[in-house]
Amino acid sequence: MNLTRRDLLVGMGTTTVAGGIGTAVYGGVAHDGAQKPSALVAGSLLSVASGVPGASVEAHGSVAARQLVRDGLRDPDAVALADPRLFEGIATEVTAFATNALVVAYNPDSAHEAAIRSDWARAVQRSAVAVGRTDPAVDPLGYRTVMALRLAADEESLDADRALAESRILPETDLANVLERGDLDAAFVYRSMAVERDLPYVSLPDRIDFSAPAAADSYARASYDLGDRTVRGTPIRYAATALTDAGRDWVERLTGGRERLREAGFGVPESYPAPSGVGRLRNVSMDT
Repeated sequence: MNLTRRDLLVGMGTTTVAGGIGTAVYGGVAHDGAQKPSALVAGSLLSVASGVPGASVEAHGSVAARQLVRDGLRDPDAVALADPRLFEGIATEVTAFATNALVVAYNPDSAHEAAIRSDWARAVQRSAVAVGRTDPAVDPLGYRTVMALRLAADEESLDADRALAESRILPETDLANVLERGDLDAAFVYRSMAVERDLPYVSLPDRIDFSAPAAADSYARASYDLGDRTVRGTPIRYAATALTDAGRDWVERLTGGRERLREAGFGVPESYPAPSGVGRLRNVSMDT
């Protein structure tokens, strides 16, 4: 039976929510009954990672995933996150393999669809418009949304604090589901998340969507305090690493699947996949 990406998303494992952190798990046991290698991935990678054979996949927000490994609550064979800097304390070498962009996806059946399309900045401040975002303490999508709104406030007619206060925080693994079923009018998501769900979206200006390396200096003007460190804005990059020999083949399949990633809405520069030391990715964008 041939399954579409949409079929996979609908039927993918189970999702549980506890303390505001979404968890999604797919796969686990090989056809011969042996336990598969395990992969811990960013929520926005769940669909594409689950299509890569050779590992069971568990998804969380990248900040939460990092903390699970650091606290010894997970011992995965492979890890793939939505911000390479989060590998500090987990690994020394990673492979950057994809990029993305922040967008405003919307439900095409929303009564506010036209308003969102014509002026997203005004729409997301209206109490009548149900807007979703993710928790900045749990995943990069969340802190990038906060930073994008603050950057937009410099040039758009937008009150960032008001937009944040009017929005609803949901786990990354649930956000697109909630938007798709009509419980939200719009949501700040990665472009890949909208593409995977066939959801219409409004592209944000390069200066605030974290997609353009040329705008890196502008992104770095925004920051978010995670408690133990301050994260500054950088272009979105995904990276992966194998923590055990058992995870190496899966990481190579994930990072080398250029067409799979592009079809899922990710960007894949010609230089990717690109191995690098975590320290070289740090630059000055994360202050400890």
